[in-house]
Amino acid sequence: MRIDQGTRVYGLIGYPLDHSLSPFIHNLAFEAMGINAVYLPFPVKPGRLSAVVEGARALGIRGFNVTIPHKETIIPFLDGISPEAEACGSVNTVLIEEDRAVGHNTDGIGFMDSLEQEGVEVPRMAIILGAGGAARAIGHQLALRGTVTVFLNRTPERAEKLACDITRITGQESFGVSWDSDRISDFVQDAELLINTTPVGMYPGIDQRPPFVLKNLNPKSVVADIIYNPPKTRLLREAEALGLKTVSGLGMFVNQGVRSWEMFTGREAPRKLMEDELRGLLLKNET
Repeated sequence: MRIDQGTRVYGLIGYPLDHSLSPFIHNLAFEAMGINAVYLPFPVKPGRLSAVVEGARALGIRGFNVTIPHKETIIPFLDGISPEAEACGSVNTVLIEEDRAVGHNTDGIGFMDSLEQEGVEVPRMAIILGAGGAARAIGHQLALRGTVTVFLNRTPERAEKLACDITRITGQESFGVSWDSDRISDFVQDAELLINTTPVGMYPGIDQRPPFVLKNLNPKSVVADIIYNPPKTRLLREAEALGLKTVSGLGMFVNQGVRSWEMFTGREAPRKLMEDELRGLLLKNET
């Protein structure tokens, strides 16, 4: 990789970023396509977002991705957001053009792409574990397609607010409940899709899993996890042991990364190369 005065700089902000593979797939694609650019991780603790956006403008950074815990809290510091980001209240991609920082969201559509790639139909009802930025983006896309969404979160008020936002924006029915609520039993047999949007089970905590009783699901339900490292989380392994179809987070990660990369560059991304190399790296890390 050549670094010179013409090198365009992109990056990822979040905290922590120790195990993110976004730099790997973005830099791989830059090199494969002969683009003079570099993608760097920028660990940013909460409370520093205003300085980050101003600093990115001042340094000539062309754009960056946003991950936990900043997907929602970065919005007030941006100059504008796309209709999709505004609708779901979450940003995972920021483009800086002519000194304007504009937020976008590729999470929700990236997840929907992964369902289609795995042959999973849009469900009539989905249970979503978590109520953060990714849950917002995915819930919004599902609701637009007619899915009733049920958000489970440790803080019931957060889940209820998210459900109200989804209903207000899309007109589709949505519910928010706490992890230990008796109301879960009202939804679990009707849910055709369970999605983990929390970081529980992500490397290095691979022996962990969200506190959800999988055996209560309908036998025809699909279990999805947006975690990509490891590609098969404990939640997915236990779901497979029960005979349930599963969807790894690897597809969503590549899909949203491809869409972000194409926003950054205006070029078509080498998707197959990005996915194949990422899969190979993750398999290597497992051995």
